[in-house]
Amino acid sequence: AEEFFVMAKIKKDKQPKVFIISKYLKNYKGLIFWGPFFKAVEAATEVVIPLLMAIIIDDYILAENKAGIINIAIVILALNVVGIICAVIGQKFAAVTGESIGRDMRNDVFRHINTFSHAELDKFSTAELLNRAVFDVYHLQEGISLILRVVMRAPFLFIGSTIMAMTIDLKLSIVFLVVVPILMAVILFIMKKLTPLITFSKEQVDKTSLVTRENLSGVRVVRAFCKQESEIERFSKTNKGLHDIQIKEGKWSAALQPIIFMIVNLAVIVLIYFGSIEINLGTGMSQGHLIAFINYFAQISMALVLIARLITMFTRMKTSAERIEEVMQVENSIVNPKRPVKVSADDIKGEVSFCDVSFSYNGVNDIISHFNLNCPSGQTVGIIGPTGSGKSSITNLIPRFYDTTKGQVKIDGIDVRKFEIEFLRNLIGIVPQNPTLFEGTIRSNMCWRKPDATDAEIIFALKIAQAYDFVSEYPDFLDHKVNRGGTNFSGGQKQRLTIARAIVGNPKILILDDSSSALDFATDAKLRSAIAKNLKGVTTFIVSQRTNSIKNADQIVVLDGGNVVGIGKHADLLEGCEVYREIHLSQNKKGGING
Repeated sequence: AEEFFVMAKIKKDKQPKVFIISKYLKNYKGLIFWGPFFKAVEAATEVVIPLLMAIIIDDYILAENKAGIINIAIVILALNVVGIICAVIGQKFAAVTGESIGRDMRNDVFRHINTFSHAELDKFSTAELLNRAVFDVYHLQEGISLILRVVMRAPFLFIGSTIMAMTIDLKLSIVFLVVVPILMAVILFIMKKLTPLITFSKEQVDKTSLVTRENLSGVRVVRAFCKQESEIERFSKTNKGLHDIQIKEGKWSAALQPIIFMIVNLAVIVLIYFGSIEINLGTGMSQGHLIAFINYFAQISMALVLIARLITMFTRMKTSAERIEEVMQVENSIVNPKRPVKVSADDIKGEVSFCDVSFSYNGVNDIISHFNLNCPSGQTVGIIGPTGSGKSSITNLIPRFYDTTKGQVKIDGIDVRKFEIEFLRNLIGIVPQNPTLFEGTIRSNMCWRKPDATDAEIIFALKIAQAYDFVSEYPDFLDHKVNRGGTNFSGGQKQRLTIARAIVGNPKILILDDSSSALDFATDAKLRSAIAKNLKGVTTFIVSQRTNSIKNADQIVVLDGGNVVGIGKHADLLEGCEVYREIHLSQNKKGGING
């Protein structure tokens, strides 16, 4: 717990402004007005009933006036019916408003997250974004619903009951003046303790979700290295942190209501004691008035409990709002130009140039330094180098997943930053390192680049990607189901399907980022041959760890530590580039340099 409080002090001055929800509230002005109105009417009926009960006791029961009792009982019943109807209407309006605002807010948060470039996504973990887009929005919508239910009812109960009690007996109302400040002090003290705990609890939920997600997505790796016990221990440690914080939060939350009721019950004892003295002395207090007085005090205490719940909800809402606002304040660094180049896709040839390009993920240490390369239209360019040498970083600059720190990336001599982003990315077919398929069918996955792609276009792409053979064996063919993440396909099948998806739609530039790592050498060779034969005029970038996968490329770029240590054809690099030669020999020991 001490660790969390230290974190709070560090973050105190870094908290974003509270998320403004007024733009959502204005869309539901009618519900926001009428919901609290009906809750106020409900509270009004509750305030009147104790006084009517006092009249029954004092005026009709003692006088044995049955007709009067029945008449007042009918009035009380009617008030209860009105109160129930108003309560239901108010609850419905509050629920509809809260759910509708939650829906709108989730749409906006999700839409905003989808505008992020890779640089912005790197600032948050997937678990953080998931929790903020779902659970924090849920807390806000629940808070709005509670506020609409309580914002009129609690004050009306409190003020109305206080006024009615004071009209019954002003001297006995002194108990109120003593007890209410004590109750408010207790509520504020507990809220002060709860506020940081709620914040830390949400942060710990993010950590626990992150560990859980990592283990579920990497379950095969965990089992392959027999790391179940250590991962269970890591999860248990994170989960214990969440448990400890939530236990503390729960203790303070649980203490609030019993303390309030204890104080209220003590006050009721005092009221009964002094009220009974007044009744015995005959100074004006009657049995009915005492019962009404106690009922009003119970309503006041109930109103204070509602206000306490409201304050607790405000605390949760503030924390959730700050977390959502932190996401909403992040601005996308990759934006459309104010005056984009107007050019037809048919006029683009696909020539790619890197002009003195430097790139850094953190703005300090360059991953790529002063990189220059010209790739004429239709050429195949191989990129190879040790792990972490900047291979994928180079290809990520072409579709503007990231922008260069220095220098320019050009397509047909035009800086990629001058194209509209959607237009630019529609020119490019991309196969990422980790093949990802989405739940649906093979056809729905193939149509991502071109929604109106014909079966003939899809089959053409599947044949090039060497995926047609296994897809054609399915009885439902292109309508074969794809599970979430493509878990019903092998690694090699997923890679071939993602390659086919990139080819559908005739891209001008094709980027294969280590996309054949799960393929055997024969399939890899067929794939490269099919691409060279069928995609003439398409500029192709092949990022690979295998020299055999790129040895037939028109030019091969060899990277080491972000620097180009060799550019040329396979044979030339074997002779003149030590890094390339070492990579090739390590993969072809039996065949030597010519293997």
